[in-house]
Amino acid sequence: MQADHERWLTFTMDDTTYCLPVNTVREVTLWNRPEPVPDAPRQAWGVINLRGDIVTVLDGRSLLGLPQKEPDDDTRVLTIEVEQEVIGFVVDAVHEIVLLDPAKVEPPVTPQAFMKGTCYHKNDLLVLLTLENVHEELGR
Repeated sequence: MQADHERWLTFTMDDTTYCLPVNTVREVTLWNRPEPVPDAPRQAWGVINLRGDIVTVLDGRSLLGLPQKEPDDDTRVLTIEVEQEVIGFVVDAVHEIVLLDPAKVEPPVTPQAFMKGTCYHKNDLLVLLTLENVHEELGR
């Protein structure tokens, strides 16, 4: 690995390829419908029991303002660590880990929640996400 490159996990929602830093992703699990939680934010599917830990599962599409889609065989839950808490992040499909040069990341043209920037990898546009402020967004 080149010293200045960072590892990102790529996944899709709709026709867009997104990615999250690998160091924030604990694991990728198959879709398993969460138990609903009364009065939860609309972006939350509910909670799952992951080896004894209760994990809140968030709808990636809803968080990013995308239209709803029923989960299918490709749907995955990214278990990620945000602000010392583990959450689930539902995506349409997971693809691969890529190495990206931070110097080639372009900031968003207009600031958007969860968007760190964009970058090309093998002629494909990737949208780099950060979920550091997910709790603030859910509190709105």
